[in-house]
Parts: sequence; C-alpha cells; structure tokens
Amino acid sequence: MSRLRQLKKHTRALLSDLGDSPDLVAASLQAAGVKGIPKDNRSCAVALYLSAQMGTEAEVRAITVGHCSMLITLVNPHDSRPAGRLLIQLSKPMRRFVAAFDAMQYPMITRNSTGTSRPEGNDSKRARRLEVNSPPAP
Repeated sequence: MSRLRQLKKHTRALLSDLGDSPDLVAASLQAAGVKGIPKDNRSCAVALYLSAQMGTEAEVRAITVGHCSMLITLVNPHDSRPAGRLLIQLSKPMRRFVAAFDAMQYPMITRNSTGTSRPEGNDSKRARRLEVNSPPAP
C-alpha cells in the first residue's frame, strides 16, 4: 500500500474512532481534552485533534477541516519541501458534527481565540490561530 493510502486510511480510522454521531464525536473530543475554535478550519476541534494525533507524521505540515472534507498539506520529510495535498471526504456524522460545532452547539469543547473556554452567549468573531491544548505548567 502506498504511503498516501496508508495516511488516508489512518486518518479515516482516527475520525471513525471518534464516534458515529455528532454527540459521540463531541464526547470523544471532550474526553481527549480538545477545545477548538468554531468556524476556523485550522483550529476547530477536529483539526486540533488530528494534528495532535498525527503530529509524529513527518510528512504532515497542516490539517484543515471544512464542512464536507478535510485537507492534509504534505511536505517531503527529507527536505521539508511541499509534497502535495491529500483530500479526505468527511463521513455524514462528522459533517453533521462540524456543522453543529460551527453553530456553537458544543460549548464544552469550544474556546475563543485567546485559548480560554467560550463563555455562554459570546458570539463574537474568532481570530484564526492554531493552538493545540497542552497540559498546564506545574
């Protein structure tokens, strides 16, 4: 199996393991400690989760999640030059989750652009910035 097919298969398995309904996906992301920014394709909860899970993949530069698909930007691990993009279609449950997350229906996994949890009723625009939740400093 080619490396691209392996990467696509691994990504689909990670997404599938999150659950087969929007609420199960949200619960899985919450259990993993993920908090994302709605309407931000690089910092949404799914993109942050996948970035954390696939962080050891030398050829993965960036992960962006849209309404129907996600895009993995690849680099050559030997010289860090661009190596193309891998498009992966989202399953129906994942598409429904993305739509609900963008509609701010999962406040327990939502944060604002400064990295704090989203207060109820705060519908201000979010800045685009990639931050992966890390454990608090001792």
